[in-house]
Amino acid sequence: MRYALPVWVITRTVLFLAATQVIPVGHEGSFDNDVRLYGDWATILLSGEFPAGDEKWQYPPFAALPMLAPHLLPWSYQISFYVIALLCDLAILLLVNRFATRSGTGPAAIWAWTIGAAMLGPVLISRYDLMVTLVAVAALTVSRDALIRGMLIGVGLSIKVWPIALLVGLRRWRELLTGTGAALGATIVACGAAALVMPHALDFLTNQQERGLQVESLAGTPFVLGRVLGWWGGFTSYQHGAMELVGDGIETATRMSVIATPVALLLLFVWWLRATPTETTYYDAAFTTVLFLVLTSRVLSPQYLIWLIGIAAVAFAVRESSQRPAAWLLLTAMLLTGIMYPWVEEDYSWTGQLPGTLVLVTRNLILLAAAIVSFAALWRSTRPALAKPEPVPAI
Repeated sequence: MRYALPVWVITRTVLFLAATQVIPVGHEGSFDNDVRLYGDWATILLSGEFPAGDEKWQYPPFAALPMLAPHLLPWSYQISFYVIALLCDLAILLLVNRFATRSGTGPAAIWAWTIGAAMLGPVLISRYDLMVTLVAVAALTVSRDALIRGMLIGVGLSIKVWPIALLVGLRRWRELLTGTGAALGATIVACGAAALVMPHALDFLTNQQERGLQVESLAGTPFVLGRVLGWWGGFTSYQHGAMELVGDGIETATRMSVIATPVALLLLFVWWLRATPTETTYYDAAFTTVLFLVLTSRVLSPQYLIWLIGIAAVAFAVRESSQRPAAWLLLTAMLLTGIMYPWVEEDYSWTGQLPGTLVLVTRNLILLAAAIVSFAALWRSTRPALAKPEPVPAI
């Protein structure tokens, strides 16, 4: 931490100056477009209701909190949002450092977050995904108690859906029931209270139904490459707040992507039934599950990698974690994603040029390799003959 904190300050200062165009990096609007949208939504939220009839609003009710929080600070909405994002970023670093210190592991975890997250570029502090990643990292590191873990997962689920994946690592029935009950209870209370107080709180449940196949998604990769090579004659269109693919085969690929998520969860369920838990199972399973969810999704926005790098940093902090090879692959994908958006985005999203498309394809193949390596390592590390059963914690 002695050297990591100054490096964190330097890298985040550069990201802040780039996001605000004090350092003229170009691509104006690429970093603050979502922040401006959050500001528009915050104005609606302050009027006493959630955005109605807005297909871009696809978030659980507690997503309102990080969008309203900038109004508590004295600066412009944009500057205030960046400041809050940086505070969440720092909190994640401190949680990872505390966890790594308790675990007695080396500095890899701290550097994974300090440098790895920074490789994403100004997008890191320009999306509210940092806020929910902070809650997820807290659920992984603050306590071993299933009740506390479940409550934190429920809070994360009320902000953005993906933290529910952290329940997969709860290995004993008592743990699982306690954690799941706490998560669902916290979510129901949060969403129920929001629905009673403000109209349209639950509109997010139906706003994603019409989403298509995003250009960055794994399922979209063959079509993006095919367009460059002349195999596919489709195009991209801005829909539902993202660049989506349009043309022959896209509807089928979208359905396959939707089906792939429950198939991946079924695979994890088979693992869950036959695995012998170890001290690292909770953390390892979290990384594998979130990787599966990201790769099988119709949407793979650059900010989704914030979730993964947060969990990867925790995996680096866990002694004897099986996920370190996959986490190293993720770091490579982080660098390529930082190059993709926004520097070569036009190549693969609009014009279909080879250089940017190759960066996207390479990034997605690395993420796919990471998922395969991650699951294989999780499976091997929990085989009954090899696993050292974890002592039953007091709950």
